[in-house]
Amino acid sequence: MVDRTSVRLQMEPLCPKVPAAAEPKADFSPLPISRATDAELKKELQATSQSEIVRGLLEAVHGLMAVLNEKRQILALNDSMLQSLGVDNMDKMLGLRLGEAFHCIHAERAPSGCGSSEYCPSCGAAIAQVIALAFSRPAEQLCALEVPGADSNHNLFFRVRAAPLSLAGHRFVLLFLQDVSQEQRAAALERTFLHDLRNTTTGLTLGTGLLEQCAPDEAKEIVRDIMHVATRLSREIELQRCLADSSTKTFQQNQSKFSLAHFFAELQRTCHHHPALQDKRLEITPPQPDRTLHADTTILHQIVYNMILNALEATEAGGIVKLTAHRDGAQETFEVKNIGYIQPEIARRIFQKNFSTKGVLGHGLGTYSMKLLGEKLLGGRVSFTSSRTEGTCFKFELLA
Repeated sequence: MVDRTSVRLQMEPLCPKVPAAAEPKADFSPLPISRATDAELKKELQATSQSEIVRGLLEAVHGLMAVLNEKRQILALNDSMLQSLGVDNMDKMLGLRLGEAFHCIHAERAPSGCGSSEYCPSCGAAIAQVIALAFSRPAEQLCALEVPGADSNHNLFFRVRAAPLSLAGHRFVLLFLQDVSQEQRAAALERTFLHDLRNTTTGLTLGTGLLEQCAPDEAKEIVRDIMHVATRLSREIELQRCLADSSTKTFQQNQSKFSLAHFFAELQRTCHHHPALQDKRLEITPPQPDRTLHADTTILHQIVYNMILNALEATEAGGIVKLTAHRDGAQETFEVKNIGYIQPEIARRIFQKNFSTKGVLGHGLGTYSMKLLGEKLLGGRVSFTSSRTEGTCFKFELLA
């Protein structure tokens, strides 16, 4: 935990490049890293403790609530917040910042605590506080928080609302937090699971319709296609369940040798009618017909498909997304390129679960799932590069 008395006084800029859609796009004032002196903190604590308004809010608000000073330090917490933090003594929290109170991994490792790491400019809670202080009005953001656990890190997801308050000559921030982890999970499932399920069942329906119209000698081939789609449907349901639970241990892989050209053709058909392709072009360069790969096609399809959709969503109208694959010895590399540029503060969190620049629920799993499936299940490597001159390229490297 960061000791507020040992923190050096300094200033560091906070310039969020992609605030939520409802917020103005602007450069904000520097985020203060300096802390209040003991004397200043004592005066601020006295002002809040003697305010009937603050006391009334702390008692009335059922959700998580905190009162911060202008340096973003905690002056008061309601009982719900104390219980959520697992502490029974308010004094332990006084003077800390939100990330320090929650043990955010970036606050714990940063030299000056919460707000001083390279990850902090993209933190939703920090952005909301900066907007409230800079524009003297309430602001709401989504915040993906990663905290240490016994075996691995845990992901928390909050809707954070910050509101400015002037009191007794001081400026404060009222902070309200709502845990929307379950809501995010449900929204993400609706977007990913149901969408993919709908696409696959559409293929099944079309295949059945063709079967009814075909001559008997053509029926066997169509039936095989239907069986292929039905099998893929079943496996995608199981794969999506694993994604929802962030666990790949229960998924049974079905690896086989297949034609890469055929795999690319299937990707082309899957993406053909997707809304993200509207007013854009997808250029797929198929490998040679005799080139094969040994892998689980359901998992590989999900990874490359998400790479394509991610690039399409980041591409302006009239833009081009390119998919290629090349073999280098025993390694197959899939590449998806577009001309977009990912800002460094966004790039650092690109694979973090629930993190999204869109500022709405249901996003933040596409790039996360690429990493999870590509590395945990298939044992490959998912990475990307991005520059203003070359654009962005997502890569999936897999042993052939």
